[in-house]
Amino acid sequence: MTTKTQLILTTILSLFFANFAQAQLPQPVLTTLGLAEGELVAGSTNVSVFRGLPYAAPPVGENRWREPQPAASWAGVRPADRFAPRCVQRGFAPGADQPQTSEDCLYLNLWTPASTSTAALPVLVWIHGGGFFGGSGGDMSYTGTNLASRGAVVVTINYRLGVFGFFAHPALTAESPNHSSGNYALLDMIAALQWVKTNIAAFGGNPDNVTIVGESAGAQSVGVLIASPLSSGLFKRGILQSSGWLGFNINAQPRLADREAQGIQQMQKFGAANIAQLRQAGSQQIFEKLPNTGTINVDGYLLPKDASQIFAAGTQQPVDVLAGSNSNEAAFFGNGPQTIKALHEYASRFGSLAENFARLYPAADDSKAQATHYKAFSAEMAWHVRKLAQYQSERGHHAYAYYFSHIPPGQEQRGAAHVAELAYMFNQHEQNPAWTAVDHALSDQMARYWVNFAATGNPNGKELPTWADYNPNNRNSVMSFADKAAAMKDAIPSTAEMAFFDKAYQNQLQALAP
Repeated sequence: MTTKTQLILTTILSLFFANFAQAQLPQPVLTTLGLAEGELVAGSTNVSVFRGLPYAAPPVGENRWREPQPAASWAGVRPADRFAPRCVQRGFAPGADQPQTSEDCLYLNLWTPASTSTAALPVLVWIHGGGFFGGSGGDMSYTGTNLASRGAVVVTINYRLGVFGFFAHPALTAESPNHSSGNYALLDMIAALQWVKTNIAAFGGNPDNVTIVGESAGAQSVGVLIASPLSSGLFKRGILQSSGWLGFNINAQPRLADREAQGIQQMQKFGAANIAQLRQAGSQQIFEKLPNTGTINVDGYLLPKDASQIFAAGTQQPVDVLAGSNSNEAAFFGNGPQTIKALHEYASRFGSLAENFARLYPAADDSKAQATHYKAFSAEMAWHVRKLAQYQSERGHHAYAYYFSHIPPGQEQRGAAHVAELAYMFNQHEQNPAWTAVDHALSDQMARYWVNFAATGNPNGKELPTWADYNPNNRNSVMSFADKAAAMKDAIPSTAEMAFFDKAYQNQLQALAP
């Protein structure tokens, strides 16, 4: 980057951020549904937070397993002072501010540093991870105060999870005006983005400068939303952390008919005669008797084709992207093949390339199997996010790739595992008392990159190491977040590894071809 270009970029950023001052946004704020009153964040001079604002009607009763419906308006001033319940889920303990779960959970939260509704600040919409069966936009680890203080409006959302977000059935498809079922979680996200488009200006945000951000299942959602025609015009940029449209593995997405067949079996096992009976059952009963992991399906509505085909054809949304992964992703899950035999079974999913996988990722004995799997898993994830960056670059849009290998204090055993980067990009200094000066500095750099990207489509800024546009033929174009930000010097994953996953992906595309 030339000095002149750097000066121009710095000037643009200063103009973007000049409109927010050390003053609170006047309240209450008028939304399309009514007046809402938030509060100044404790210890902040200018960041206001609004919790628990509805973006869709409660998906209960007749609205269970229906596309999100419009939220009702309210009279008077709505106190936006507490997070809504988490969506019904398994395996994630609710936090102190969320003592319960509920089907009535389609709410969002926002943090704004604006002092006026005309500030037109960039907007970051966070889509949480959790495997599509857990998590919440109100989790403490997603608190938006520190990112907002850098000059962006930060929004976090809830969306339906598990069986409530992904149950498909022929009867549901038949009653849908869009002839679709099973992708309710993603339709919730689209409804939340429509709310942002309509209302965010009142909170000092720019509805035409929205960046969607997700990690893990949230990043998979961002990838699918980039692929989906339904999201056209709802966001300008996407940030994907530790996943993309493929999820964790190079696999084809299930078809609606397959998910419907699974739904028929599930309803029979439950003992219900029809959808009406299922809708009358209690949410806990549904949750316990209809086990359902989150699976996005190719329904002809949200996804007209497998997302891999959409990206390969270049018909995805024309948006800028920033995408990356961590150096030891699989250590977070603590599972995977424990023996050479199990590792070979894992490799079998690559079909004719299974032997190539074994040569690329050898394990001398059972004691090496898990570490070998960890290496392959992280390499596949790195390939995935960089492939998405490559696709957007080839379409003529800005694309940036990163590799996070910094080991947080106390995490020496598992290293830079899945989710390790979250506290750093959210700039959560106060939540991490063990951080050293190195951690604080790295976090400040990442937060600045993320907000700069949301503002202009370019993460670079004053006194930040230059982050080059991604080029798959230039390994130094990947930003390395180790003890500090710097252009990557080593080829991680190796050229041979990247070539292997390219070939596996091409095999998948050929299998999907009619």
